[in-house]
Amino acid sequence: MGTQLRISREDGSLPCEVCGFPTMHVARLVADDGTVLGRTLVCTTCQRSKPRPEPAPVTSEAPPDEVPAGQ
Repeated sequence: MGTQLRISREDGSLPCEVCGFPTMHVARLVADDGTVLGRTLVCTTCQRSKPRPEPAPVTSEAPPDEVPAGQ
């Protein structure tokens, strides 16, 4: 299943410094076995509105571990 970010509905929220909405939460990073690996701040508003990064354009036909001929 992998590592999960878990946000408790019972815990309060704070205003986000970026978007200003009161949607900043303390999230727990939890392993498959339920062990808490750490905590981080997560804004649920900013996370939803972030566009996904576009993949980097391919500038060469050569595999990444090879140098194109003539360069």
